[in-house]
Amino acid sequence: MTAAEPPERPDRRERGARGLPDDATIAQLAALSPEERLILLKVSEILERLQYGTILLVVQDGKVVQIEMAEKFRLR
Repeated sequence: MTAAEPPERPDRRERGARGLPDDATIAQLAALSPEERLILLKVSEILERLQYGTILLVVQDGKVVQIEMAEKFRLR
């Protein structure tokens, strides 16, 4: 790896998945509204491409109304 190349990113399954979700988790996901599923999908997509940075969810009246992403670039 040269200084210009980013480090290899681990496969999504290696980064934090603890195996298959249990029945309670599956039930919770199934109970989500289409809007809630869309929000989780968007956050998941951002996590996939973000190397360093932050994701900020803005909530009003108990609903996510905005998702902000700040990406940082390491130059060492």
